[in-house]
Amino acid sequence: MCRVLIFGGTTEGRILAEYCHEKKIYAWVSVATGYGRSVLLESQYLHIHEKPMTAHEMEGFIGKNGITLVLDATHPYATLASENIRTACNHTGTSCIRIVRESSEDLKPGDQGEGTVLWVSDLEEAVLSLQKIPGNILVTTGSKELSAFTKLDSWEERVFARVLPGLSVISACEQLGVKGKHLIAMQGPFTAEMNRAMIRQYDISCLVTKEAGHAGGFPEKMEAAAECGITAVVIGRPGKEEGMTVREAKKLLSDYKEEKAQSQAMPELQIRTEKRTVSLIGTGMGGEDQMTVKAWKELQQCDVIFGAERMLSGISPAVPRAVKIPFYTSKDILPCLDAHEEYARIGILYSGDTGFYSGTKKMAEALAREPYCQRYDTVVLPGISSVSYLCSRLKTDWEDVRLVSLHGRTCDIIKELTLNPRVFALLDGTNTVKSLCRLLKEQGFHEVRLSVGERLSYPDERITVGTPEELEGQDFDRLSAVLIER
Repeated sequence: MCRVLIFGGTTEGRILAEYCHEKKIYAWVSVATGYGRSVLLESQYLHIHEKPMTAHEMEGFIGKNGITLVLDATHPYATLASENIRTACNHTGTSCIRIVRESSEDLKPGDQGEGTVLWVSDLEEAVLSLQKIPGNILVTTGSKELSAFTKLDSWEERVFARVLPGLSVISACEQLGVKGKHLIAMQGPFTAEMNRAMIRQYDISCLVTKEAGHAGGFPEKMEAAAECGITAVVIGRPGKEEGMTVREAKKLLSDYKEEKAQSQAMPELQIRTEKRTVSLIGTGMGGEDQMTVKAWKELQQCDVIFGAERMLSGISPAVPRAVKIPFYTSKDILPCLDAHEEYARIGILYSGDTGFYSGTKKMAEALAREPYCQRYDTVVLPGISSVSYLCSRLKTDWEDVRLVSLHGRTCDIIKELTLNPRVFALLDGTNTVKSLCRLLKEQGFHEVRLSVGERLSYPDERITVGTPEELEGQDFDRLSAVLIER
C-alpha cells in the first residue's frame, strides 16, 4: 500500500525513489513533467503521478490514496510548490518533511582565478545586473524563468539558454524566440570541464545560475567561470530552510517501513489463519450507475481496491474508506497483496462485463494457481457488457449475435460475417470503423448495416447507423463497438 508520497523532479527526489525501490517500500512519486518521469526507475514499488497539482488537488490526492507521509523534495527555488505541499498536508493532518539541499554558499569563489562573482537576491536583480555586463550570457536557471532575460538589449544575440531536453521545454523556448545554437538542450548536472567547453564554444562573458548546491552542479559551474575568467551572477536561495537531508530521509523511510511492519504484525497473524476474499468486479461501460447493487455493496466492504485510475476516480467519493491502488494486472497486484496481508477484503475493477474479453480471466487463472488458491477465495461479480448495452439502446436482442474482438486481436471478420447474419465487434486504434468499412466494401458487403457505439453510457454517448459507404468518411472514437447485420 502506498502511504508515502514524494514530490520530486529533482536529484533528491530521484535518489529517494530509487531507495524506495531498493528497500521495497511502496511510494507515490509526483513529478510535473514527462521528463521528470523519464529519469525515474520502472518499478512495481513506485507509482508515478505525472501532472502539476494545486494545493487543493494535492489535498484530494493525499486523502484519496491514504497518504500518511509526504516528502517535499522539490527544487529549492520552487517556493510556490513547497507552500502548496505544506498547505495540503496541514489541511489533511499529514506528516510533511522538507528535503533540504546542501548549500554551497561557502563556495563563493570571488577571489579564485580571474572571475568575478556577483550574488543577487532574485531574478529581477540578476537581469538588472546583466544590463551593465557586455558580451554573451549563458543562462542555466531553467526554462520557466527564461522570459525575464528577453528584457535585455540585443537578447536574441546575447542569450544562450541551457535547458532540459524535453519536447515541451524545447517547444516553449522556441516560442519565446530562443532557438538554434542559442538553445542548448542537455541533461545535467555537468562537470567543470563540460562547463568550460560551453563557455569557450559560445564565447560566454557571463554565466547566470542559481545556488543549487552540489546536486545541481553549482560548484562545477563556479569553478568553470573562475577558470575562464568570466562573471558569475548567482541568484541566492529564497531563505534558510528547515528539514532533512537525503541521508536523513533515507533513515526516516527505513524506520517508517519497520514501524509499519511492527504495527501490522498482530493483524497479520490473525489474517493468516483464514483465506482472504478477492472480488473481481465488472464496472459496466464506465458511466454513472453502471455497476450492480451487489457490486457496490461489496466495494463498501473492501479494505483495498485495485483498478485503472479512471475507474478508481469514479468510485472514490462513494467508497472513501478503502485504499485505492492503480494496478490492474496480476504481476503488480499479487506481490502487493503478499506485502500487505492486513487487506482481508480486496476488490479489483474491470471495465465492461467480467466474462466478455475482460482482464478478469487472467486474474482468475492466477488466483486459481498455487499458492494463491490456498490464500484467497475468489468471487466474480459481472457487469454490463458493451454488447448487451448497445443492443438494448438499439432495442434489439443479441441471442443470435456472433461476438468477436478486434481490440488488440486478430479476427477474420469477413469469414465471421459469411457464417453469421449478425456480428458484434470491439474495435481499437488499428482496427477502426474506417478500415472496417473499407474492408466490407472491398469484399462486396456493400449493403450491411453497421451500428457504431461510441462512449457508451457517458453523457456524450453517440450511436450511428449506416452502410459502409455512408460511414467510411466519418470520424469515430478509436474504442468504438459495432454491430454488423446482413
